[in-house]
Amino acid sequence: MQDRQNRDEVREMLREHGLRYSRPRAAILGFFAEQDRHVSAEDLYVELKRRGSNLSLSTVYLNLNVLSDAGVVREFQGSQGQKLYDSNVTPHYHLICRETGEVRDVPAPTVDGVPLGRYLKRAIEEATGWEVE
Repeated sequence: MQDRQNRDEVREMLREHGLRYSRPRAAILGFFAEQDRHVSAEDLYVELKRRGSNLSLSTVYLNLNVLSDAGVVREFQGSQGQKLYDSNVTPHYHLICRETGEVRDVPAPTVDGVPLGRYLKRAIEEATGWEVE
C-alpha cells in the first residue's frame, strides 16, 4: 500500500511540473525523497545500481537534466566544478568546503519578505529596464 501511495505522489508531482511518469524518474525521486541530498549523477547512478535499479548512467543524466529543467530538483556546481543535484528547490545557497567537498544548505536571506536573489533581480530590472536571467 505504501509503495502505491509513493508512486501516486511521484506521478502527481511530475504532472504538476508538466512531466510524465517513468520508472527512472520514480527511482531518482524516491532517492531524493528519503532526505535532502546533494549528489552527482555518477554517485546517484552507483547508489541506484546498488539498490537494484537497472538504469544506465546516460538515463540518470538525461532524467536529472529533465527534472532540473522542470524545477523538480536543483542543479549547482560542486567544489571541483562538477554538477551536483539537490532535492531542496526552495530559495537557498550552498556553502561548499574546498577541502572535503561537503555541501551545506544556507537559507536565503530575505528583504521585505522576498529572497535576496529575487529581490536583487527585481531591483536591477526596475533600475535598468533589462531582463536579468
